[in-house]
Amino acid sequence: MTGSAAVLVETLDAAAAVLLAAAAAWRARGFGAHLTGAVVLGCVSGLMAGLVREGLLHGAAGARLVLGALPGPALAGALLGALAAAGASALARTRVNGAPAVAGRSLFFWLDSLGLFLAASLGVFCALRETGATASLALGLLAGLAPGFVRDVALGDTARLVEQSWYATAAALGSMGTILLLILPPSFGAAWPVPEAWAWAWPWCSVLGGVAVALGLRLWRAGREVD
Repeated sequence: MTGSAAVLVETLDAAAAVLLAAAAAWRARGFGAHLTGAVVLGCVSGLMAGLVREGLLHGAAGARLVLGALPGPALAGALLGALAAAGASALARTRVNGAPAVAGRSLFFWLDSLGLFLAASLGVFCALRETGATASLALGLLAGLAPGFVRDVALGDTARLVEQSWYATAAALGSMGTILLLILPPSFGAAWPVPEAWAWAWPWCSVLGGVAVALGLRLWRAGREVD
């Protein structure tokens, strides 16, 4: 893996871990979990995407790399999510002009969606360097959906990947978008030129472009499904 690709994976892996851990801790607090339990579940969910991806691609060696790099971001995200949930709960109990204040109702939607789609697109990026497009799509979806599945099952809730129609579907279409963006320059050659000076930025555009496609689709079809 080149230096620029390694920076991309390390940076976006940490971002996905923070988002997924915060979403899980927030959700757990909403289900009445103790602060410690919410943080533990958040850490597990934050690590899950990287562990699934690297474990499937590189076995135990890949899993060890994830365990060496991501516990810090996962713990930070879990703490932030749990504290944000406590703050939102306190604000919801206050009254503004005689009506309960609404605080942070859409935060879980954004944390969960961004974490899912980022983990899926990043999984596609990593896998496409070693496997074909179909296997990359499958691995990206496994990496993206596993954290939310573990979170929902641990809380005794119906897993969103089977409950919400544009949860896994949006992740799949966004991951396909990442695959197309990654293979376009070599396929089109001179018809799709990427200046040499900006070649390092194309993988970032491909991964984040897939995230944007998936998020746009979920917003369009599913709306802000907050409960």
